[in-house]
Amino acid sequence: MFRNVFLAFLLVTLFSPFISFAQAEETLMPETGLEATTAPQDIHATVVSVEEESIVDGFPQIRFTAKDAQGKTYEVDTRESYTEGLRYRIKPGTNVLLQVLEGAEGEDRAFLADIDRTSSLVWLTLLFAGLVISVGYWRGLSALLGLGVTCAVLFGFVFRLILDGHDPVLVTVAGSMLILGANMPLSHGWSRRTALSFLSTAAGLLLSLLVSWLFTFWANLSGLASEESVFLFWNIGGALNPQGLLLAAFILGSVGVLDDIAIAQGEAVHEIRQANPSISNRNLFGASLRLGRHHIASTVNTLVLAYVGSAMPLLLLFMTSKVGMVDFLNTELVAEEVVRTLAGTFALVATVPIATALSVFGNSKTRLQLRNPDKE
Repeated sequence: MFRNVFLAFLLVTLFSPFISFAQAEETLMPETGLEATTAPQDIHATVVSVEEESIVDGFPQIRFTAKDAQGKTYEVDTRESYTEGLRYRIKPGTNVLLQVLEGAEGEDRAFLADIDRTSSLVWLTLLFAGLVISVGYWRGLSALLGLGVTCAVLFGFVFRLILDGHDPVLVTVAGSMLILGANMPLSHGWSRRTALSFLSTAAGLLLSLLVSWLFTFWANLSGLASEESVFLFWNIGGALNPQGLLLAAFILGSVGVLDDIAIAQGEAVHEIRQANPSISNRNLFGASLRLGRHHIASTVNTLVLAYVGSAMPLLLLFMTSKVGMVDFLNTELVAEEVVRTLAGTFALVATVPIATALSVFGNSKTRLQLRNPDKE
């Protein structure tokens, strides 16, 4: 039965249409004194030569010449760009992204927008995939396939429906179940343990939804603390519920950790039962739960460090300001990270006994006797 459910999940995933965005982008350009007649154009170019590198007011500035694929050259001064003060490694051969502004009299001005990292990202991805496959063999390849399924579900289903105005929480929960239903058998194989771990993760996911909603309500979070959330809210005409999007982010961030804890507890129960077939269900639950407590201790710390690492610039920014600790924690941007950490950790800890109990039931002595009485 579980295999049929997985196949249904996989078919839906493979045939989910990918999102396509067709929207006009408003590009911010620096004050140049040049009256533009058209919108800025994004040009991919290669640095031909670097004419000057200097330090202005403590910031590195660069003047360089770049050439695009058609052979047209552009003179660029980073002091006129929005990347002023940012030190990129610019040298001959570096691929850059320029924004070109055409003036009323036909003259062009080019500004450094960013570094073209496409080739670097491709090589890094290939290096990552090679390492995963060389160490994990077929399991590693299955994990990469699962990663592809995850990206397909997120971009082809979850994000698309959210932008179409559907409830972010319900869409994220459904998408998470779809991701779990495809990834867990791919990564861990077909077995009763995988099915029980899936049920445990689903229970933890629903618990994460409840806890995140309660914590967000008690902390009185609006979901509009970050600039990105505000821009998104106004960009789509206020049709998106910002609190729902915040809850969806909390839930999605906890899915991977819940999967890990459920699988670990399922394997612990199975190994203990294999080592001692005569152990009672009660003792099996207690022994497995003791292992789960060790997993909790390490995973909670890992989860906190992951959230702090993602918010490190924000935390450092507030710590450099003359704001008291109470006011610092009361700021909504910081409160969001605190609630995100607490909600995710709460769901993680509560999932351990749930996953252990379901695994013990699936590996119970009575069930094994009924299935194969000659070996008990």
